[in-house]
Amino acid sequence: MSEVQEPKSEPQAEQIIQSNPQDDIDDEDDDSKSNVGSSAKRERRKIEIKFIQDKSRRHITFSKRKAGIMKKAYELSVLTGTQVLLLVVSETGLVYTFTTPKLQPLVTKAEGKNLIQACLNASDEQSADDDEAQAQAQAQAQAQAQAQAQAQAQAQAQAQAQAQAQAQAQAQAQAQVHQQNFQQPQDIHYGNQQGYATGPMNNGYIPTEQPNYNYGD
Repeated sequence: MSEVQEPKSEPQAEQIIQSNPQDDIDDEDDDSKSNVGSSAKRERRKIEIKFIQDKSRRHITFSKRKAGIMKKAYELSVLTGTQVLLLVVSETGLVYTFTTPKLQPLVTKAEGKNLIQACLNASDEQSADDDEAQAQAQAQAQAQAQAQAQAQAQAQAQAQAQAQAQAQAQAQAQAQVHQQNFQQPQDIHYGNQQGYATGPMNNGYIPTEQPNYNYGD
């Protein structure tokens, strides 16, 4: 396995290095070593996970951790029979890979290499812009969803108000019909009228026969 090179101002042309974890089977990181055969195991030293400013220490850590993760990928593929694809890119632009046979074309064919190179050439600013655009799109989608929910709530409230108004109108109409059905008839009186007796008369008419009167001589 090639040693890590010093970082340069511009990434080098893509160079994919396929690792064989069996070569590094005995390499282990400092924090995973233990005293085999001792009565008491040494307690692991806690390591603070943060960026290493010192370049030399950073390169050493990269080399050890890369070997460890390649070993873990190999063990995973052998123990479980799964397909594994692992890419590790150094700060100098070197690409280290571990692939099981079915996934090797992803890193050996030109299409896969070009895709990896395109991802590596993408600037951090472009990634930040993409993240910002995605966040804005999500915010707009949430705002639209809230507006639609409010519109639906208003429509439901209006429909309920209309239904209540219709129910009240129907109730009032039924009450009016009920009142009209049970209303009692009233007697009609006409003013300034006199009654005429029709007892001695024939159907209210004066008899045709006149009484006889005697006149003295």
